Amino acid sequence: MIKSILVCTDGSPHSDAAAEYGIHLAGRLKARILGLHVLDQRMLDGPLLADISGWVGAQPYAAHVQSFRLLMEEKGKAVIQAFDEKCRAAGLEPECRVKTGHPPRVILEEEARAELVVLGQKGEHAGLIGELAGSIVERVVRYSVKPCLVTPGRFDPITRILVAYDGSGHSSKGLQEASELAVALDLPLVALTVAEGGQRTRADEIARDAEKIVRSHGCKQANVLVMEGNASTVILEAARQERCDLIVLGAYGHNRIREMMIGSITTHILSRSRIPVMLAR
Repeated sequence: MIKSILVCTDGSPHSDAAAEYGIHLAGRLKARILGLHVLDQRMLDGPLLADISGWVGAQPYAAHVQSFRLLMEEKGKAVIQAFDEKCRAAGLEPECRVKTGHPPRVILEEEARAELVVLGQKGEHAGLIGELAGSIVERVVRYSVKPCLVTPGRFDPITRILVAYDGSGHSSKGLQEASELAVALDLPLVALTVAEGGQRTRADEIARDAEKIVRSHGCKQANVLVMEGNASTVILEAARQERCDLIVLGAYGHNRIREMMIGSITTHILSRSRIPVMLAR
């Protein structure tokens, strides 16, 4: 089971919720919790400060860069200090770091210390860089080799888990991790198979396999469902109907296929879900 959790925090409301989910899981799983805040190097190297250099001149520009860097560093310390205090208030002893660089790259380097990466659905600059596509979240979940938990803007305790299963290798990994998490947290699990394009008979066969896998992992509070329709729409609707607080999906493989899949079902669910989504690996 998960023994170490990396929480990425930037001070935004979504990252505050991510911190709450990380703390919640670390406490329930008795896992080590790690906090990370990344000072975004792009904020210093980007066109905004380049424009300032043309406006105020080279010498004042250098002073502006230094002042801006100091402000970023102070903010980073405040963000990670707030995270540290939340953890300690929950009885946890976090290990916190503030690093400078390109956020996705730094997060992917730091994930080597953890077994789960937790980050908010939207970051501090979501209004500037859009929703999911092209964002820090999209890049991290695409290239990470660790399970990732993408959280919404509000924290709610996890009480019921939904896992999508289609019989593929990556969804089998998702089913395994969801089953293990449900057992560790002593929570009910709903295993969902979607029958697309009238493939109900095949979907029923897959659902029977799902039930066997779930039981083999010792998950006794389990329910297996088959629903018809578009997979991304059905998964979100099933989570709502079943009152689930977490969706688990099997992440795509690390090859060319991932370039296509990040634009389909996974992205649709990540960008529209109002509950946390875990991508299993």
